[in-house]
Amino acid sequence: MEDLFNHYLIIGLGNPGQKYKDTRHNIGFNLIDTLLDSDSMSIKFKSLYSKIEINKNPIHIIKPQTFMNESGVAVNEVSKFFKIKQENIIVVYDDLDLPIGNLKIKVGGGSAGHNGIKSIEKYIETNKIIKIRVGIGKPVNKGQINSHVLSKFTQNENILLKPILEKFEQIIEDIVLEGISFAMNKFNSKIQ
Repeated sequence: MEDLFNHYLIIGLGNPGQKYKDTRHNIGFNLIDTLLDSDSMSIKFKSLYSKIEINKNPIHIIKPQTFMNESGVAVNEVSKFFKIKQENIIVVYDDLDLPIGNLKIKVGGGSAGHNGIKSIEKYIETNKIIKIRVGIGKPVNKGQINSHVLSKFTQNENILLKPILEKFEQIIEDIVLEGISFAMNKFNSKIQ
């Protein structure tokens, strides 16, 4: 029988549908796609769901299909079903306050106004979950935030994002195998 302590849940935040594909707000979905082929995911727990293993640790992976504002519904379902401990829940999402090409891993903290995180906080205490924030840059005019997060990355921005996409699998492996402190020390700066 599997040891439940070693189950992990990785949530890539985004919105379903072609309209939102490859937008800044969907960077969580894009990072999940670096771990596995989207075609291998099935509809389960109101999400696209799949499972991989890292050194025999079961890693449950979801891209919630509930739209960003209701992400917590899907996270709650899968985490309860597999009895996943809060400290083994990893959420990957876009962050306006970080420049493109930057990434920050932290445990707990607030939502900073992110609707997907707010929704998860509604269902799960967030003082222990792991957050991987990926910089999407911020528009100069605050009135353009909505259009900014729903816009696609430019060619130059995609070049800045490439190292994060390439190293995402390593980041997850380091969190699972080496621990959160190790991963934070290694990756909490611009990834080259």
